[in-house]
Amino acid sequence: MASSHRLKDLLQIQLASDSYAVLHLPFVLESLSKEDFQPSAHTQKWIARVNSLIHSKDAGAKWSGLCLAFQTAIFSKSIMLECAQGWVAAAMPLLVNQPIPTTKAAIRLLRLVFSNAMDVPEFQRQLCVPNVPKFGNALIAIAEKETNLDVNLLVIDTLAHIVSLYPSLCRPLHTALSNVALRHLNGSAPNPTPSSLVIACSHLYSVLPLTGGKVGAAGLWRKSLDDTVAFAWGAFLQVRSTYSDHVPGNMARPGPPAEDPIIGVPLALDRLRAAVQVIRDLLLAATSRSVTLPIGSLVRLCLAFLQCQRDEQLHAALDPVVRSLEDSVVPSIWMFACDLLAPLSQACQHHLAPHSPVLLSHLSYHLEQPQTPAQTLRLLTTVLSALRSGCQLHDNTLSSRLARATMPLLTVILSKRSQSGAEGDQKGSQGRSKKGKKRARGYEGDEVFKVGREIICPTTEEGDVLLAAIDVLDSLLLRTQVNPPVHSLASRLLLSIYASLPQLPPAILSPDLSLHPRLYSKLQLACAHLGIGTTSTMGKTLGFILNVSDGALGENGNISLSTEIDLLLHPRAPPLVRSLPHVEMLSLFRAEESQEETDARTNIGVGVIEERTPGRTTDVPEEFTPLVEDHVTLTRGPLMRPLEAVETTGAPPTAQEPSGTAMQIDVTPPVTCSALSAPTREPPTLSVSPEAIVHHGAEGTANQSRSPPTSLPPPPDPLPSNGAALGIRSTTTTAPPVTNALPASLPADDDDDDEPMPTIDLGSDSESE
Repeated sequence: MASSHRLKDLLQIQLASDSYAVLHLPFVLESLSKEDFQPSAHTQKWIARVNSLIHSKDAGAKWSGLCLAFQTAIFSKSIMLECAQGWVAAAMPLLVNQPIPTTKAAIRLLRLVFSNAMDVPEFQRQLCVPNVPKFGNALIAIAEKETNLDVNLLVIDTLAHIVSLYPSLCRPLHTALSNVALRHLNGSAPNPTPSSLVIACSHLYSVLPLTGGKVGAAGLWRKSLDDTVAFAWGAFLQVRSTYSDHVPGNMARPGPPAEDPIIGVPLALDRLRAAVQVIRDLLLAATSRSVTLPIGSLVRLCLAFLQCQRDEQLHAALDPVVRSLEDSVVPSIWMFACDLLAPLSQACQHHLAPHSPVLLSHLSYHLEQPQTPAQTLRLLTTVLSALRSGCQLHDNTLSSRLARATMPLLTVILSKRSQSGAEGDQKGSQGRSKKGKKRARGYEGDEVFKVGREIICPTTEEGDVLLAAIDVLDSLLLRTQVNPPVHSLASRLLLSIYASLPQLPPAILSPDLSLHPRLYSKLQLACAHLGIGTTSTMGKTLGFILNVSDGALGENGNISLSTEIDLLLHPRAPPLVRSLPHVEMLSLFRAEESQEETDARTNIGVGVIEERTPGRTTDVPEEFTPLVEDHVTLTRGPLMRPLEAVETTGAPPTAQEPSGTAMQIDVTPPVTCSALSAPTREPPTLSVSPEAIVHHGAEGTANQSRSPPTSLPPPPDPLPSNGAALGIRSTTTTAPPVTNALPASLPADDDDDDEPMPTIDLGSDSESE
């Protein structure tokens, strides 16, 4: 239908009568567009028909006329300026004693008229100035009498919008507006106040200081904030009546509540929720001039929330019912602290630096405790907001603690070790001979035939926890000083997840298929940040950085890789005199893993494939195995060794097959195996891929058992120039023997015949020459 004839057809068919207008209103609203209201012969007929519907005696016709007027004002500002006087005069009486749909349509039309022509002074002077106070009074009367939630939300949102646009005109209404806002912010029990209503009233209360003008707005804002903080302290002490929490000097501990605790505790909790929401909105509100922010009192309130505990002893004089009710709301108080700290860190920026260590210390403690995914997400979001708002941590102890608390949240992506192999050995060891047990061991690994697997992140919150954990870990490695063992372990963990994630189907990761590309994008950026820093790192990660910039980043369209590539191409540090293995690469070798790093890796439940528990002969991945191989492939790249680990074999590796050095999650705490040297009768044979040939011999085994276990590997060869540093295997045909990279031998099963354990000689090119 042509735009010039659409209004004509609508007037002749769909709007021919009042009943037709009500019946076909959805179709008419969907059909209209901005081009239909260009100047034409049918425009005036349309305006006349809309005015006739507004003045109709039928309630349905009035409602349809108000809706058509609202849509017309959106598409054509000139028509709105022309008809606004008549529409305001007709819609203002419809705010009272009318059906709810008609009232809501009138409120929406008047709000659009008063806010859509702020740039026309004459329109403001003639229409808005005399009618905005009347509109405000009418809305206040509706809010005081109406019980419908949708109408109350619309009225309160409209009042907040009108006050922000016309603060001077609403100054006489300040007291009435405060009563409307505080009416729903005083809590409700046993049923709490709806969250949407609390947010709307809090927003209205946060814009009321604007009515004080440019001079008095700052004072009103500070008074509102102080009153809200005092109200929050009172509600907090009511939900902690059986505890001896520290009380500020200007606060008095309230007496025992007079109401029933079943009513009193939920009521105080609802008041505390409303107070926290008001403080959030006040911190984010716009002010005409600078204001003084009471950082100390807000930090004390946050610390009081975070220091709540549930494990205190119950005295005989206390009511156990009240204590149990107060214990049940402690997790909610922790979340209130997170809701308060995020806007506080954004508002204070670097002014919060003196208080950041103690706040982040409490947050790290809560991250270390078992929490629900929703609570973990709130804690991570708060930590990330504090780190990004200019928080400087000069002590590496706290930043390392945060990193150690965050890394276990990411290990769910890595493959897991199954205990079924060990359990099967224990069950089958009774009543069998040695030969029978050896024969039965060949049929282990029933997990290979599993066609299903549990989803890693079944809920949206768990997926968001992974994204937030990567952001927190990336910010810690970039913005703070982390201990070298923790930094190395975090780097290896990110690289291992980045290498294994492409082999993981998106449907296994989460029902939300968009989580996989978002997670991969964040991992790419975090791994790219690991390559920034020294001149020698540039040669290994430049191709990877360029591949990352190939449209992989950016769900928000923010690609800041130009600065990072500039750092790589133009380093701010002098080049090295000679080519030596640098610290960033050495930390990724298993031979260079210190005892502190090993302990940190064990504490977060991450192991490597080569670690085996005494008495176990299989390490069967319980979950999805990306590649199924019958051989071992060794690569010479420095970053490949800790990353290929996640590509576990489909068949369970036996004691005669050495495995890579990949990171895995230990379902049970790993047991450290002491290296035992056992004489071998003849060198075992090993089936390898054409890409790598491993030489074994009796002499090499003996030398390996005598050599120290911490000798450094040789400088790694450069990666291919095409930039595929983390996903493509090396094309080297032979791998010369290298000693001292792995333990000489592992403890064999006591029930087995004296079969030698396999060894791998991993030597440098210089030694072979």
